[in-house]
Amino acid sequence: MSRSEDNPNCPVNATSALRKIIHERSPLSFVEFMALCLYHPAHGYYAQEPKRVGRAGDFFTSVSCGPLFGILIAQHIAAWWRDSAITGPWRIIEPGPNNGDLARDILHHLQTHNAVAAEHLTYVTIDPLDVPRAFQQDALASFGAQVQCLADTTTLTPLPTYVIANEVLDAFPCRIIERQADAWHELFVTSPEPHADLVETFQPFTGQLPDILQEQHYPVGYRTELRDAPSDFFVSLRHCMTQGRMLWFDYGFAEPEYYDPQRNQGTLRVYRNHQASENAFLDPGMCDLTAHVNFTAVMQCARALGLQVLRFEPQEFFLSRLTMPLLQQGHWQESWQSNLQTLTHPSHLGGKFHAFELSYRENATDHPTALQRLAMVDPCPEGAKMVLTNSLQ
Repeated sequence: MSRSEDNPNCPVNATSALRKIIHERSPLSFVEFMALCLYHPAHGYYAQEPKRVGRAGDFFTSVSCGPLFGILIAQHIAAWWRDSAITGPWRIIEPGPNNGDLARDILHHLQTHNAVAAEHLTYVTIDPLDVPRAFQQDALASFGAQVQCLADTTTLTPLPTYVIANEVLDAFPCRIIERQADAWHELFVTSPEPHADLVETFQPFTGQLPDILQEQHYPVGYRTELRDAPSDFFVSLRHCMTQGRMLWFDYGFAEPEYYDPQRNQGTLRVYRNHQASENAFLDPGMCDLTAHVNFTAVMQCARALGLQVLRFEPQEFFLSRLTMPLLQQGHWQESWQSNLQTLTHPSHLGGKFHAFELSYRENATDHPTALQRLAMVDPCPEGAKMVLTNSLQ
């Protein structure tokens, strides 16, 4: 028997176990297949210890580049706390905290430079998977009772709350649909034998299409992704907020760009050892599966739940503005310069990622420029449209 067969925690063995499950449940819709590969409680990619980010892992994130990302976010959250005149207990919630680095960076900066805000703060990480959650508890143990590492939000009572999430929405499983000669069809994954290559098949798509896919002509063979609205996820966060905000960092597009006819093979990618592939069947459980975010669809969901959009802009714009308070307060360190360039340069993470901030029960209104960028209905007067259009250039 080989070493991989002896060791139940060996990734190769995990891939074999997932292939067996896929075979037993075949055919699976792609959304079911992706959920298995990423979130199976024993063998899923994210169910393992979160050590696959950074130089030695499979991909980089803004957090893995250094502490500056968390420091800038801490500055932004502290400004919200001050402007909201919060005087009692409040919390930060981070879904998908990975290895806990972002929580550590935010908490350390708040405790060092915003002690009054930090005094009544509880930082809550949310991860439904046992192994990474235990890892996060160990990583953040030095903060004591100020940190809670939970599987979900069900035990949280309403408080003023700021939600921060980095690269979470892109990891929601998605469907894949393809335009064929007669209609749209949905991709399914078939496994003829337990250890045979996985095969894609198609069935007529019976779900709800976005209007743009119904109204525009798409060529035969055009393939793209669909995600169900994250309503339950957003409601789970909203229910523990008396007021607050949600700040999402992710890569994606507004709907017209997402479903551009020239983007004819969609955005689904597989990442392993910093190499990207379009082969979604590559070693299930061993690779990260991800697709870009349709931010327009997320905004439609948020609006239906009573949230307003405050910003939707490239990460470079948002983070660059947040450096000014650090400079004014004399907290800037020269060692952060290369970190800032990676985070904000258009050819690095600055142009790839967007900052998407939502407000709840703050008497806020949707920002008209953000609505335009999201290709949402623009409520502003005709005379103001030229000014807004110029601001987007």
